[in-house]
Amino acid sequence: MSAHLLRLFCLAWLLCLPAPALAWLEVTEQTQPLGRHLSLLSTPEPIGLEAAIRARQAGAFQPSPHAVPRLGIGAAAHWLYLPLINPSDQPLRRTLQLGKAWIDQLNIHLLSDGRVLHRVKAGDGQLQGLQATPGMDYLLTLELPPGRSELYVQAHSGDPLILPVRLLSDSDLEHARTSTQYGYGALYGFMLALMAYNLMLYAGLKDRNNLNYSLYLAAFILLNLSYTGHAGTWLWPDSLLLKRYANPALMSAVAWLGLHFARHFLDLDAHAPRLARAVSRGATASVLLLLPCIAFDWHATALWLAFASVLIYTLLMVVLGVISLRRGRLAARYFLAATLCGMLGTALTDLSVWGLLPFTELTYRAVDIGIALEATLLALALAYQMRQHQHARRQAESLARTDPLTGLLNRRAFLEQGNALWSTTRRHAQPLALIMFDLDHFKDINDRHGHDTGDSCLIATARLLTQQCRTGDLLARWGGEEFLLLLPNTSLDEALVLAERLRQAIAGLSLHGRDAPLTPSASFGVVSREQQPHLEQLINTADERLYQAKQDGRNRVCGPQASYG
Repeated sequence: MSAHLLRLFCLAWLLCLPAPALAWLEVTEQTQPLGRHLSLLSTPEPIGLEAAIRARQAGAFQPSPHAVPRLGIGAAAHWLYLPLINPSDQPLRRTLQLGKAWIDQLNIHLLSDGRVLHRVKAGDGQLQGLQATPGMDYLLTLELPPGRSELYVQAHSGDPLILPVRLLSDSDLEHARTSTQYGYGALYGFMLALMAYNLMLYAGLKDRNNLNYSLYLAAFILLNLSYTGHAGTWLWPDSLLLKRYANPALMSAVAWLGLHFARHFLDLDAHAPRLARAVSRGATASVLLLLPCIAFDWHATALWLAFASVLIYTLLMVVLGVISLRRGRLAARYFLAATLCGMLGTALTDLSVWGLLPFTELTYRAVDIGIALEATLLALALAYQMRQHQHARRQAESLARTDPLTGLLNRRAFLEQGNALWSTTRRHAQPLALIMFDLDHFKDINDRHGHDTGDSCLIATARLLTQQCRTGDLLARWGGEEFLLLLPNTSLDEALVLAERLRQAIAGLSLHGRDAPLTPSASFGVVSREQQPHLEQLINTADERLYQAKQDGRNRVCGPQASYG
């Protein structure tokens, strides 16, 4: 029993020993995050520097297990400790790059031999202290003395507490600054160009999808400007309220506008009205729930709600794309590919900010890459949908102007083009002729052989006309079995010759009827423009001559003087 008690005493004594001290970090060319050289202390209530020093000396600080400490949303205040050693005999100039732009409070202390060399307050929760450099987070220039020095940082924030720490030489800082400026410049330039292009399309075409897409892009640009510190410096440098709540508000706005765009782009109201209403109400509810959080300053609740909204939004976008694709919406292919890119990028960034994935430059910027790819593919989706609409409109216009059976002009299109041609020939005193003909005994063909045979006869006649006539001639199915040919630069004699050639060609057609072979015939009326003041009168005269051809026995051509066949 005494041996057992001795073992317990030894174990308790070991547990009470101070934690092993971290190795001193030699200040050389360090560009990677220094999290594994840090030790951390969580304090339920903020404590001062002297208390933090005593806690470290007592072994209360614990080594950081991650290259970038990520402590979650609404985490308690933390102290960071980094022991440094300058191996040279001269002070070393280094820039401390610390935290993320949204962190509320950072108290930075550099000590050497127990003396405080630097003491700086920074953070997004104040207006007087050091503010974040856009895209670069918090930068503080330090002069590290020869030998040993110690860096203590107190960090507190209602936002996700992420604490990357780097010590950069002047050349490393310039390289990082240049890379950041080019990276964000390319991203914002691309997004703004897409937004402006779609706004111009909306101004010209009045398509709501272009406007909704532009608003979605604008919200994402504002969100990115906000959490990278650009907006806090450029747009609202003097507003603590916006610094505190811009990120969750803009995250909810991106989710709402993205779902609003998806609803209209995929035409959910027509194809899935219940789903459309559910999506709209859910997105609106998430925005409305954020308002009391802002009004009552429930910061942590607002952040959890915003992060949940974004993750649900990305999943919903993919679900909507799958549903629309299964229902035959071809543009949903581009939409689905786009939302998968956006979902992957957003999920990687959100989960790394939450602390569920390692926080690296790639996972942090994954949302930028994902949204850039998403924006590109959504632009292609809009272009594809626009082409579909243009094709449908051209097809509708074509159907409105052509006879669906024969492919020739219908009566309306013939009169529109014929009047223009009539005016041109009159103005230039050019010859113009008109041929009207219809198929003989067409009702008997339908009655004896069926309407399918009658349609085949009309189609064969139209094909023959297209082959026999010139490109500039206007060919129309005037109605039923009647056809019109308006022939520019054609004299009466030439029109009579063409009519006779067509009569013989129609008579030479061999069609298969219901019970026996079928040989159609046609009667023609031919007129020219002379002495005719209007196209309508020319058509009426041709109709009279067609009637005369039928009276004279059908299967013949009737001109001004006589009919023959």
